[in-house]
Amino acid sequence: MQRAALWPCLALAAACALQPAQADDRRIWRGHFLVGKAGAQFNPCRSGERFALEDATPGRALEAAYRALARRRGRAIFIEFAGQRTANGITATRFERALTDGPGCREDLQDVRLRAYGFNPFIQLELRATQVLLRLRPAAAPVEYAAATLRVEGSEARLEAASATSVLHLRVRARPCREELSNGLFSYEVTAEVGGRPYAACAYWGDLGPIPDLPR
Repeated sequence: MQRAALWPCLALAAACALQPAQADDRRIWRGHFLVGKAGAQFNPCRSGERFALEDATPGRALEAAYRALARRRGRAIFIEFAGQRTANGITATRFERALTDGPGCREDLQDVRLRAYGFNPFIQLELRATQVLLRLRPAAAPVEYAAATLRVEGSEARLEAASATSVLHLRVRARPCREELSNGLFSYEVTAEVGGRPYAACAYWGDLGPIPDLPR
């Protein structure tokens, strides 16, 4: 299926679940989340630990995502959120994404600023420090664009990048986005325009900063 080959041109490797602390002492956590008889539990990627998880996100977004994706209590799903360690476990303060299919904890985001994908029509996009990679057809090789800077304009981040044959216009907004094929919920949506044709995708941030401060 297409999901298994979602990033055939990009290397995937085991990645650490915990990023360095942010200025407000929040961290980005990635791992497996489930709600069972013992309550909400979180297992960070590659840690072997399990923590009680308090969902303090607006609208209890983690629990809402779990209900939408897991379909039954006790099934673990991959989740990413900002949160803090506490004496009793972890408190989640901002939802980032959740999905039941895809690389999950195996995904390497160390040198990635942003990844996005969609299937109607097909698009895969990745922002790195030195290049932008774009695929518009499943069987096509990625087109490489020169590195460009995301700039915040109002409620969105924008980027314009050029290759030898085309110009890419990209807009990133902090809006809920659902991707059906990967059964995923995301906090960002992307609109890309190439050759005058628009493409829509769901997006998430990698470990390569800085992350634009976009209003939600």
